Amino acid sequence: MTAFTLVRHSGYAVAGNPALESAVEVCEITDHQAYTVRAAGGTIYPTRDAAHAAEAAVNTAVGSRARGYFSSLRIAGAEIHVTDA
Repeated sequence: MTAFTLVRHSGYAVAGNPALESAVEVCEITDHQAYTVRAAGGTIYPTRDAAHAAEAAVNTAVGSRARGYFSSLRIAGAEIHVTDA
């Protein structure tokens, strides 16, 4: 099964660009990684299109205080994004 989630943007997580501190990007996850995403409270998207739509919504709202935070749990080295409900 292919699934996706949102993680902290690699431009911040890897390169340290402060302009991307609150930005997210799509990350493809395995079935095993899905357990970590669920444990963090993150969202699992069944399609890449759904994940990209959520990515755009979060990144567009960043300047207006997007709801959500980054978990201490990580996928591929990047913190998992958790949306406040």
